[in-house]
This record gives sequence, structure tokens and C-alpha cells, in this order.
Amino acid sequence: MFIEQSHLAGAEAEVDFGEVAVRLRGELVKCHLFCLRLSFSGKAVHRVFASGGQEAFFEGHEHAFRVLGGVPFGKIRYDNLKAAVASVLGFTRRRVETDR
Repeated sequence: MFIEQSHLAGAEAEVDFGEVAVRLRGELVKCHLFCLRLSFSGKAVHRVFASGGQEAFFEGHEHAFRVLGGVPFGKIRYDNLKAAVASVLGFTRRRVETDR
């Protein structure tokens, strides 16, 4: 089954922030990849960080908003992102976001 999605331009985005392995000077190093993707256009901004702390998470947002020239006017979805989601509500897409 295929369900076509419909998004308004500039309205929504989705953020993922997780571990990634990077080969740095010949060694495999664990880093963290921030990705913000606009739902309408699919345009994405990526940034790799040495740590996965909240500072990197916030800096990733700031970088993405600067590159995109603004902030989505609707909502940003954070799947099961530990830095943003306090809890998942049952077997739904509803989440309780952290205060920060």
C-alpha cells in the first residue's frame, strides 16, 4: 500500500541525531550525525559532531536554520530522539518532548 503525503512548503521538518562511524586519519571514530530534513522539498542539512550532547544537538539546529534561511513555521518532528523525546505515548507517533 502507498499513502501519498502532502506537506506545505516551509511548514514541517524532521530531525535525526545518531551515531555514525567516520574514518579519520585511517582510524574508525564514533561521531554523531545531525540531520534536519524539510518535509516538502526534501532538502536536508547535515553536520557531524564529536559528541552527542545537547550542545551539539542545539548547534545542529542553529546551523540548519542558518543554512536554510529560517525556521519551519509549523512543526519539527523528533522520532525517538533521546535528546528531544522524554517518552513515547503507546504505539502511536505521539511523543512527550523534553523541556529543553
